[in-house]
Amino acid sequence: MTDANSNNGNLNMNNEKGLKILVVTECFWPDIYAVNDIVEKLVQKGHRVTVLTGLPDYTTTRIPPEYKHGKNRHQNYKGADVYRVPTIARRHGPIFRSLSYLSFAFNGKFRALTQDFKHTDVWGKTSEDADFDVIYVWEVSPVTMAVPAIALKKRYHKPLFLYCMDIWPECVKAMSIKEGTLPYRMIHAWTKRIYKACDHIAVSSEPFFEYLQRVNGIGREKMSYLPQYADAGLLSLDTKKTPDGRTDFLFIGNIGKAQNVDCLIRAMSVFKGRNDVTLHMVGGGSAYEDTVALVKELSLEDQVIFYGPKPFKEAVAFYTKADACVLTLDGSTRIGDTLPGKLQTYMAAGKTILAAANGAASDIIGKAQCGKCVTAGDDVAYGQALLDFADNKDKYADCGDKGRDFFRDNFMEDQHFETLIDKLREMSGK
Repeated sequence: MTDANSNNGNLNMNNEKGLKILVVTECFWPDIYAVNDIVEKLVQKGHRVTVLTGLPDYTTTRIPPEYKHGKNRHQNYKGADVYRVPTIARRHGPIFRSLSYLSFAFNGKFRALTQDFKHTDVWGKTSEDADFDVIYVWEVSPVTMAVPAIALKKRYHKPLFLYCMDIWPECVKAMSIKEGTLPYRMIHAWTKRIYKACDHIAVSSEPFFEYLQRVNGIGREKMSYLPQYADAGLLSLDTKKTPDGRTDFLFIGNIGKAQNVDCLIRAMSVFKGRNDVTLHMVGGGSAYEDTVALVKELSLEDQVIFYGPKPFKEAVAFYTKADACVLTLDGSTRIGDTLPGKLQTYMAAGKTILAAANGAASDIIGKAQCGKCVTAGDDVAYGQALLDFADNKDKYADCGDKGRDFFRDNFMEDQHFETLIDKLREMSGK
């Protein structure tokens, strides 16, 4: 078994006996996902964690050589046991992405039905230590990553908690599958069965309540609100940029269809010919190459710089170089109701936020008074918002502080984990 900074713990900070949590997620380290930090923090708080996941492929869209041919199928990450099942690399396009999703669903289910998950290294193999308390699914797309968790629930009769950050079947529309078609109806039927098999669903965005209830028939009593958190360490950092006569916008995070970065790039056209404005794009994703191509098509190479994905510690340095952070979401479907984790991070970093989004992101920016938000997909209005900021920074001088204040009241890490653990204890009877 390989190790990535093992750090086991047995008791949490309140001297309560730690839970034994079986995490199921297709997405995990060494790819960069928020679930990596959740697993690490759960271990640090005295809970014992085992992870069932697939093979990493997000950064490069290919399976790395060190994970091919059965290698590194059992690892240790920050004190958590990690078991990997074979998956098909996502590569590019909806066909390979669908095959990747299905490979984890079916191979994960097979592992769930055949491996002994009552006796894993991290929570012991004696009769006293054996068994686990609860199953936790970290659900971004696809929702089918919960299929192995449902098999585990039925096999071991354990409660199943799903943390919902993407709503299905809405998300399949981003794969050009239209509502009403046979593929959509089939996915919808499967999605409803998956959500209904969960004992509790925590949503990261409040508009998800209405969607899950109306579209998938999930009772409101079965759901709760659990917003994502960001690293509170950003609150104490001095991220104010030294004035230099330039304007630097920063985008950090996934570059996919749901993020609608085309709107951002087209909005940047208002600065064509200017040499005092730069958009820094930190991240990768399924739309990365198309976004690079759009920059070239619009002749914005002097205004837009791409850095690729960066680990959190490296990404933090970009905040001190930025005057404002930017955020876009697709507004053509309910996917735009998502409250993206980058919004909380931007707030914690104390940056003005300029967005083109609907739903929860627009609501939060308005409540916090931490920037400006225009309608999703309106690149003309967004361009004018970016231009207004670049030419009138004094108007936005207190936005960063207001964002941090709202973050402290709503998105602190301790609040997230206190709510999460209370619910897991309630579900497991511990």
